[in-house]
Amino acid sequence: GQYINVEKAIQIGMLPDLDYDRFHFLGNTSVRGAYMALVSREMRRRVDEVGQMMTYLELSADNTFFDEFNAAMFLPHTDMTQFPSVAVLLEGR
Repeated sequence: GQYINVEKAIQIGMLPDLDYDRFHFLGNTSVRGAYMALVSREMRRRVDEVGQMMTYLELSADNTFFDEFNAAMFLPHTDMTQFPSVAVLLEGR
């Protein structure tokens, strides 16, 4: 995602409607995290801690999730209150 056009990503709802300077691209963080876990016992311990904090949620059984998911499938998003800058852009057309 390092070369994502932030403006266009916000317009289609891929990123939240925030100031562009709030987005910072970090590169390949998965490789960096794997490296850290390989060379650091402390990081491996932390990975185990985070794994223990995870909770399984069955989203297919949640009607609210299903409704939100379907609404978010449209480009632009159907809930324009979530994307005020996009609403302004569309009003100008």
